[in-house]
Amino acid sequence: MTKFTNFFTENKIEIKNKKVLLAASGGPDSVALLHMLVNFLPDPSEQLIVAHLDHCLRSDSYLESELLKKLAVTFDIKLVEKKWPNELHPQTGIEAKAREYRYTFLKDVGKKYQIDYLMTAHHGDDLIENILLKFIRSGDAAEMNSLQIVGRLGSMQLLRPLIKYSKVELLNYDKQNNLSFIEDETNFEDDTLRNRLRHHVVPLLKQETDHLVDNAYRFSKEMDLLSDCQNSLFESIMMPVDFKNWLRGQIKDLKKLSDNQLPAFFDYLIYKKWHRHVHFTEIYLNQSATYNKDGFQLIFYQNYYYVINKSKLPGIDHNRKLIKLDEEFCINGKKYLISLYKKSQKQVGYFYGKKMGLLEVGNLSQGDKLKLANGKQTKAKKKFAENGIPLILRPYCLTIWQDKEPVYVENVYQNQEYNSDFARYNVYVYS
Repeated sequence: MTKFTNFFTENKIEIKNKKVLLAASGGPDSVALLHMLVNFLPDPSEQLIVAHLDHCLRSDSYLESELLKKLAVTFDIKLVEKKWPNELHPQTGIEAKAREYRYTFLKDVGKKYQIDYLMTAHHGDDLIENILLKFIRSGDAAEMNSLQIVGRLGSMQLLRPLIKYSKVELLNYDKQNNLSFIEDETNFEDDTLRNRLRHHVVPLLKQETDHLVDNAYRFSKEMDLLSDCQNSLFESIMMPVDFKNWLRGQIKDLKKLSDNQLPAFFDYLIYKKWHRHVHFTEIYLNQSATYNKDGFQLIFYQNYYYVINKSKLPGIDHNRKLIKLDEEFCINGKKYLISLYKKSQKQVGYFYGKKMGLLEVGNLSQGDKLKLANGKQTKAKKKFAENGIPLILRPYCLTIWQDKEPVYVENVYQNQEYNSDFARYNVYVYS
């Protein structure tokens, strides 16, 4: 168990007085990990809980439950089980939905029992397969390193202490300790890319070197280090303002990034906000440029840059509506409230106008006019341009009218006329 105990030392993981949740399937890997934990933890009966989700995808899946119940009794540990009902199984994308349901189950158990560490039985061969699988599908370095050795799931720290073990080593461990396990017969089929890599490609690679698991582990650790260095650089840059479906930052804040670093920075922003990897190419700082990639739009306009998730942009409601003060209303996917008083919501602006119980709200057309302080008028599109609002986002700027005159345009304009009888209207948005 030297590799196992070294995992905790190398990663500075404190075990004493910590609660551990083991995600177990009843397979050879999770049974081996269960046995190791029982022999490693100071007080396994108090510290260790086993969680098992029966996905109900095989007719013999009940055998895993029966085995885990026997092991729980043998080792005097708590077992928490749940089934994924057949009526919740989707027609397509069942693997992704199964993963989502499993993680939700594990998060719920972790929260209920105040778990410190969630452990899974992923091993070195799983790491190799993940690297190859993601290399084939995307070539994205971050995705190739997505099987994190130490990570997080909800409130728990996620640990994979078997990551330096090969599959053969774990099978030998089970044999030496007379441990029973259940083999998933679908693992022996060639119907998935992962299985084809497992059965045909990985064995060939292992013939070329005895250090394939070690090399995969080294790759993962070095990618973690490179990712940390890159993130440290990006986090030193002023982060853009979050407008829910888009981000806005200042172009001057990007001056320290090279042309090669710019695409990686925007990939970082998009992943941090929307958990999507999008690889823009050949991005250059410019006060008038637009880039499109995988449903996202990157716009450099005036002194600002915008990152827009076009799939999340709500439909535009071109009809004006009357709203009451202090009553929330929704327009173009955002929820607002207008009041003469201070509120706890986020304030996005204010304007002075006549005291009225009803206000007209909507969005401004490009050709509409706005009154200036000198009494003259200017076209709305000029004010939008002056404030760096690109064309695609202009309909999403809340406009408020009094007596058919625009008195407020979000992030763009507020009434320029002064009158001592005017009231101050505060505009709030719900995040």
